[in-house]
Amino acid sequence: MKPLVIFFLSFSLISVSVAQDAEQIMQSVRQVTALQEEQDLHGSIRKGNQRTPLSLFLRGENIQFALDGGNERFHLRLNTDKQELRQIVEGKTDVFPPEKISQAIANTDVSYEDLALKFLYWKNPRITGEDAIKGQKCWRVHVLNPEKSGRYREVSVWVSKTQRALMRVIGYGPKPARAPLKQFEITDIMRVKDVYTVKTMKVSAFGKDGRASGITYLEFDKPKPAKRKGR
Repeated sequence: MKPLVIFFLSFSLISVSVAQDAEQIMQSVRQVTALQEEQDLHGSIRKGNQRTPLSLFLRGENIQFALDGGNERFHLRLNTDKQELRQIVEGKTDVFPPEKISQAIANTDVSYEDLALKFLYWKNPRITGEDAIKGQKCWRVHVLNPEKSGRYREVSVWVSKTQRALMRVIGYGPKPARAPLKQFEITDIMRVKDVYTVKTMKVSAFGKDGRASGITYLEFDKPKPAKRKGR
């Protein structure tokens, strides 16, 4: 299996057959970028004037994340129906601590589970409606967290019908309040070869009153073309 470039953040220009149920929709989101070649992406997590460098290195079935210039590293092992998050400490790979997955990165509104997006692999998603987001007709898919790790007990996902790109994601807390905890929304995209990928994503965290308590941006630079080797 080739890498899913930043998972939900990318979508192929090649058309995809119409999905018939929620599981097929989520599967198409996971697989739609399977044609992407190995590459490195660099950018930052920005909150106000504070920036934390973020790099992604896509290598086969693994995606490695480097934070703050490589001072912290962790990676994902991707399979067709699941993903495994692991951390790299002093050159050794170990299981990512469950208690750490919901922690904020560098005092921003982005956590480790936000980058990992485990909800793409949660079982039994269901279609709960259709909406238009920025002119795009989207399915609204809802999925419950089958695990005990992380903050989100359930997640709503808006998927574009044409490109199978994630347009919006809202993560909710436990019942009975079921309060929205965080929203992700793509605000700018860029084309890299034959694939569109995220350039800017807005992450909004909500307080107990339902109002935005913090805003953070994931921003990526367009990769520079590889230099041609000499004759």
